[in-house]
Amino acid sequence: MSELPEISILIPLYRGRDTVKACIDSLVAQEGVTVEILLLDNGCPEDTGEWAGYHLSHIENPPEWKLLEVPENTGFAAGMNRLYRDAASPWICFMNQDVVINPDHLSRLVKALDDNKSWAGVCGTLYRSDSRTGKRVIDTTGHVIFRDRIVRNRGAGMKVKGRSNITWDAGEVFGLSAACSLYHREALESAREEEGPYDPDFFAYFEDIDLDYRLRRAGWELGWVPDAEGTHALAGSGGRKELSVRLRAYGNRRRIMWKHETIESLLPDLGPIIVQDVYASIRALFTDPVAWLAGPWIFLASFTKVLERRRRLDKLLGTDRTWIRKWLRPQSERMQRQ
Repeated sequence: MSELPEISILIPLYRGRDTVKACIDSLVAQEGVTVEILLLDNGCPEDTGEWAGYHLSHIENPPEWKLLEVPENTGFAAGMNRLYRDAASPWICFMNQDVVINPDHLSRLVKALDDNKSWAGVCGTLYRSDSRTGKRVIDTTGHVIFRDRIVRNRGAGMKVKGRSNITWDAGEVFGLSAACSLYHREALESAREEEGPYDPDFFAYFEDIDLDYRLRRAGWELGWVPDAEGTHALAGSGGRKELSVRLRAYGNRRRIMWKHETIESLLPDLGPIIVQDVYASIRALFTDPVAWLAGPWIFLASFTKVLERRRRLDKLLGTDRTWIRKWLRPQSERMQRQ
């Protein structure tokens, strides 16, 4: 048996056939760790799973890998939960199919978790190409949360010239992007939903923010290390283009607030929250009118389930909400590049 750290890498596949080969190649090239690659063909309309399996089967001395299949798209969150049930390693890496990481990426993340025992998980620095200029910009260095309960990837869109103008210190962040983050299985188990580490009711988008909340409520910290680098093609799965995905995602911000907060924790920020809700509603009316019309009703239809999950989490994780005040950033900062 290898003495190197063993990591299970979980990747749900949906569309994005053009991006998955580079992702797999970057995982095969990882140094200082032993990887197990678990893929789920999540009802891919482009035979992405078949292509990924073909590529892995033709790699000389490939790592352990498995390809699972379901007949239709179950969503990113449920797809991750399905893969999690087959994961054999103590370290779990959630990853998007359009991410490519440097050969030392995972070994740096493992070291960070070894050095910081209170961290449930850790992410590195992902870059992407700006859609307008084509220049290299930051995609994420972890999550930041604002008083209106909007969560953003820290630094998203900021132009970079190497690491010289990334001024944040390595350390704690509010949360981690599901694009590529490494977790202790122990931590995930301590704050899991009944189905697994993710709440499948989110389907896609915001599910990683919900996990941030649960791990924080369980008393864990989350971290970032700058030198674990990679790139994110962004929206490689094309999910945002599908109306069915947008409809299910429409109420996810409210889902998080109802699951994890109280009137007392929200009241000091009620002004910014209302302003954001009004702005988002008006914007959606013009940019996505079908989601604007149907999305709230889809969320309301699931509201009983939201309250059931809330009651279960209160019993499991307690009812303290004061921890969030430490992480809320002022609205003025959201108008700037983070």
